Amino acid sequence: MRIRVLMDNHTEIDVYYLGEPAVSYWIEIEDKRFLLDCGYSNAFLKNAQAMGIHITDLDTIILSHGHNDHTGGLSLLLEENFKNKPTLLAHPDALLPKQMEHLDIGMPCEAQSLAQKCHLHLTKEPYWLTQKLVFLGEIPRQVPFEPPMSIGTTCQNGQKQPDFLADDTALAYVGKEGLYIITGCSHAGICNIIQYAKQLTGCKKVCGLLGGLHLFDLDERSQKTIDFLAKEQIETLYPCHCTSFAVRAALHAKTPVQEVGVGLCLDWA
Repeated sequence: MRIRVLMDNHTEIDVYYLGEPAVSYWIEIEDKRFLLDCGYSNAFLKNAQAMGIHITDLDTIILSHGHNDHTGGLSLLLEENFKNKPTLLAHPDALLPKQMEHLDIGMPCEAQSLAQKCHLHLTKEPYWLTQKLVFLGEIPRQVPFEPPMSIGTTCQNGQKQPDFLADDTALAYVGKEGLYIITGCSHAGICNIIQYAKQLTGCKKVCGLLGGLHLFDLDERSQKTIDFLAKEQIETLYPCHCTSFAVRAALHAKTPVQEVGVGLCLDWA
């Protein structure tokens, strides 16, 4: 499996792509092409073009959740002239309206317009994209120090309520030596994600992890997460996007972390 980072908060050193506080990954596996998240603007499309990636070859668009730093570029992406009509895979709640402090922070597209431009596949259940790559679906919140945490509000069945981001999900790849996990923001909790991915795939070893951990302060939750990840002994650990420098530094003190930036290319066997 090959992954190219099309969008992150940072770019690689001396590589002149565009960065923004957002996420987008281009994934190639078994002659299939997937896009996990669509950034905040059209900048990820410009980066893809600069990297020589043909975005119109895309098979499936996958959303890690419905926040606009992961879906903001979706409407612009769907203006492209695809070779074949792509599938859009997401948790159903990803399409719900999301607000924080009276600002809209959800995706800019409605289900009706999406269904006209792509094959809409909304599911809470795990979905195997290939024999080795799985969309995890809704993540059970089982780890005691990673309980559901709300960010803003959402509206479901006409009722406004705290948004506990049940739509947050991730991808897991079953490699030769173990499991590789790709996240957007890990609102479900990275330890919850790891445990569920292991349970679903039957793999006991996590070899690699790429994505945001949604950890900012060195509080009790962060410290317990760092201890959990250190115990996992993940060989290639790439925290990015919504992971503060303080957390990355504290994590690196216990287990080596790698730098992430737009242009990073990973080959995971």
